[in-house]
Amino acid sequence: MRIPAAGADRKCAIFGALDYASGQLLSVLSARKDETAFMAFLEPLLQAVPSAEALVVVLDNAGYHTSLAMREWWRAHAEQLQPFFLPAYTPPLNLIERLWRYLKAKLACHRWWNDLERLQQAAEILLTGLEVHFHATDGPTFQPPHYFCETA
Repeated sequence: MRIPAAGADRKCAIFGALDYASGQLLSVLSARKDETAFMAFLEPLLQAVPSAEALVVVLDNAGYHTSLAMREWWRAHAEQLQPFFLPAYTPPLNLIERLWRYLKAKLACHRWWNDLERLQQAAEILLTGLEVHFHATDGPTFQPPHYFCETA
């Protein structure tokens, strides 16, 4: 006996970098979550870094962050980007994890998306112009674009 399901489980990956001082977010949607897609995400980040400064990138220990190809990439770009790897199994130490939890609550809580493209559009709308501030005394604040609810 076959039981019909809702359809194929389709996913998209989101890579993001957050400037903790300004609250600005740089994000890229990708069809895959691997080292090639992660390197492609880091390229615009390199362009945003002034050549005289080195940027510290806080990372968890995901396999695609620490692969052999990524270690070579980190060495090749050591003057511009410095990886800072957090201990394993410590998501509370990585502040961007709070942003991912917020994003999932806005996009996936009590919703079922039957169209991956619409989900990607909603994610892009939410992430574009999003400001995140962790230094507020009453906890983190997420300021989505004012038009998000009408478009999602």
